[in-house]
Amino acid sequence: MKFQKVKSRAVLVGVALLVFIITAISLLSKKGTVVDVTHTLPMIVFENKDKLWQVVTYDDEPVTALTIEIYPKYAENYKKVYINYRSQFVFSDGKPVLLNKEPLFWNRRGDIIDYDYNVISEGMVFYISGKGMKPRTAMTLKTLRSNLRSNVLKEKDKIRERQLEDIIKRGE
Repeated sequence: MKFQKVKSRAVLVGVALLVFIITAISLLSKKGTVVDVTHTLPMIVFENKDKLWQVVTYDDEPVTALTIEIYPKYAENYKKVYINYRSQFVFSDGKPVLLNKEPLFWNRRGDIIDYDYNVISEGMVFYISGKGMKPRTAMTLKTLRSNLRSNVLKEKDKIRERQLEDIIKRGE
């Protein structure tokens, strides 16, 4: 009698362990079940929902995306790319930049991602001067960059003013 109870408990534990292992493997093998949090966080979040910020390289070259219009006349154009308040890539009219009918976003790690957090290569979507963007090309926002530059220049001016004041004091 005791042997049967021990045997049935061992079978139950074995079955439970097997179910746990199969469940864990199936969850890990499914696409998107284990998501790195940095993939989900947006690069930036702005309160002003109406404003768009132009995306540029660190050399101030505008980042563009190829658009194809079929109606009324076939046309291919490179349009400048912007970021909206939720870090979504859009055009100047607010329409989203799409890849395979899915909008693209800029995450905290600097990756371009779709709704399923799949990382998209820059060269598949974005262009600089009509050429595909190289992977890991650093991008920034034009207004943000100009604000940073002006702040750096202000700091340099303050340092120069102090240096001039020191020179004048020493000369007296």
